Amino acid sequence: MKRAEQLIKLSREHHGSLSMAKKISNIAANGSDAELLQAIQTIRDYNEAELEEHFQHEERTLFAPIFKDYSENTELVEMATRLLKEHGYIRMMIPRLNPETAREDLAEFGELLKNHTRLEERELFPQIEALFTPEQMDAISKFVALD
Repeated sequence: MKRAEQLIKLSREHHGSLSMAKKISNIAANGSDAELLQAIQTIRDYNEAELEEHFQHEERTLFAPIFKDYSENTELVEMATRLLKEHGYIRMMIPRLNPETAREDLAEFGELLKNHTRLEERELFPQIEALFTPEQMDAISKFVALD
């Protein structure tokens, strides 16, 4: 799929998210107890190293302009609202991953991450490419996360 240059970094990160989702889903379905525990730690490490920064990037450079400048586009605002809520749910879910319910927790995490990523990539990004101004697109590529 051809992407605007400013969205390529996020799209590459989405590819990584889809790989992570598949890996976690496979472990949830077939993993040993030790693999389940390792998968919990893998998710926590992934969140710290990549996912939280990715969420911040999207929230500040995609969702904020949608709410500010495209509020009349009900469908887009509803999608951004859903995705923002999913960010919050994933953020709450990660510290609550539990060894006793690891198989169920990991299955839910893998499915949510996959569906969330696909929605952004397949539906949100094409709308952003069509609607955002050149300045808004440039802000996406110039994002720097807060520490």
